[in-house]
Amino acid sequence: MAVWWRIVTLSLTLLVKLVATAEVDLTLEVSAGQEECLFQFIKKPSNLEVEYQVIEGGDLDVDFSIISPNGQRLAHDLRKSENVHKVEVKVPGAYRFCMDNSFSRFTHKVVFFELLTEDDEDEDDKDWDLEKDEIAEYIDMTIEDLKTLIGTVKSNLEKTSQIQSILRVYESRDRSQMEHNYERVNFMSGVQVFIMLSVGITQVLMIRNLFTEKYSTGTKTHT
Repeated sequence: MAVWWRIVTLSLTLLVKLVATAEVDLTLEVSAGQEECLFQFIKKPSNLEVEYQVIEGGDLDVDFSIISPNGQRLAHDLRKSENVHKVEVKVPGAYRFCMDNSFSRFTHKVVFFELLTEDDEDEDDKDWDLEKDEIAEYIDMTIEDLKTLIGTVKSNLEKTSQIQSILRVYESRDRSQMEHNYERVNFMSGVQVFIMLSVGITQVLMIRNLFTEKYSTGTKTHT
C-alpha cells in the first residue's frame, strides 16, 4: 500500500510540474484614439499561440499586431473582432503585442488577450531527470511511457483551460451586449412613454380650449 501511495504521489508531483506552462491571459481596456501594447520576454526559440477577442465597445473591432524584438511585424490584423495567431519564435527577446484603437474617436474597447508559450520544456525535462530514478524503483512502466502518458494529460488540460477561457470571454461579450440592449430598450421605452404623455396632454388641452372658446362665444351672444 505504501509503495502504491508513493507512486501516486510522485506521479502527481510530476504532473503538477508539467502543467505549469507559461500562460498569460488578461482583459484590458483600450481608450478611444489610443494604442495599448503588452510585452513578453521569450528566452529561447519556441512556438507562440496568441488569441484576442473584443468583448465590449463600438463595433467590437480593433487593430492587432505582433512585433519581434528586431522590429519585424509577425502578424497584423485590421478592424477585427477576434483572431488566433500561431507564431514560430526564432529570435529570443521581448515581443510586443499591440491593440490599436486609434481609428475610434469616441468609443473605448475592452479586449481579452491570451498568450501561450512553450518555455517550460527544458524545466520539465530536468524535473523528469530528477524523479525518474526514484519512480523506476516502484513501477514496471518505462519512464518514456509514463512521460508520454502524463504529457498527453498535460496537453488535454491545457486545451480544456483554453476552451474554458474562450467560453468565459464569449459569456462576457454576450452579457455586455445584452446589458447594452437592455439599456437601449429602456431608453427608447422611456422616450415613447414621454411622447405618448405629451401628445395626450396636448390633445386634452386643445379640446379644453375648444370648449372654452365655444362657451365664451355663447355667453357673449346671449348678452
